[in-house]
Amino acid sequence: MKKIFIYLFALMAVASFTSCGNEDEPVNKQTFTSVINCRAIDGDQVVFSQDNANVELNYTDMTIKFDAGYTDANGHTATITTPQMKLVGVSSTTIYKFQATASQQTGSVNVESLGGYIDFATGMMWYTVHASSGEVVCTTQLLYAYVTTSITNPSNDQNGKHQQSAYLFALDSKGEICTMKVSNFMSTLSGAVDVPEVQYNGLTVTPTVDGYKIVADEALSNYNGFYTLTDVDFTLNEQCMTINGTFKCNGLEYKVSGPLYINTSSN
Repeated sequence: MKKIFIYLFALMAVASFTSCGNEDEPVNKQTFTSVINCRAIDGDQVVFSQDNANVELNYTDMTIKFDAGYTDANGHTATITTPQMKLVGVSSTTIYKFQATASQQTGSVNVESLGGYIDFATGMMWYTVHASSGEVVCTTQLLYAYVTTSITNPSNDQNGKHQQSAYLFALDSKGEICTMKVSNFMSTLSGAVDVPEVQYNGLTVTPTVDGYKIVADEALSNYNGFYTLTDVDFTLNEQCMTINGTFKCNGLEYKVSGPLYINTSSN
């Protein structure tokens, strides 16, 4: 059941890996356009930018290539057009890594190296760019599908945990606010899923040198007064590779933790 709703989240994260409508496109290739959020890092300075990436996957050759832009730490716009990069499987999962050398790079920026991961199950893509202007970390809209949610009732110390929920953070174009979606939301300790997906708008986002801070004193759901959250506090750290968060709902206290990807050397 969890996989079904993760896939629904991926529809928002990367346009569901569907082609761009070219009927002549070979069946072994897929192209899609995805929102890309980037943080250019130079010491303690962080510059956020958002762009659209045009991505092509070749399932016969198992390669990926894409073009995307970002703003560097000096406020200059840069563009990257990658070559076809080999996709190398990570363990037995649906996660693949890719990398390119400086000699393979084209575009308006002098890139020293580029590398990252893509998850075929969720559509989550993450990559880093090392250039003369500094480091840039880019992701699709952040989808944490491999997390543990712990729930505690502070009045009697009853608690439980599950791995049914996934958390999607869709950032706005300025990196200042986001929409959070939670799949398989549970508002009690019964172990029963209340709703397949619940949405919260207007959470405050702060880009950091290590990821993002996402907070809200109160977050109203799309269920008209039900599932209201308070004391929302998420830290996406290790360059967004891990999530740690807390919030309250229905008198219960929630803790969320886990990796962006599983079985990668970055975890």
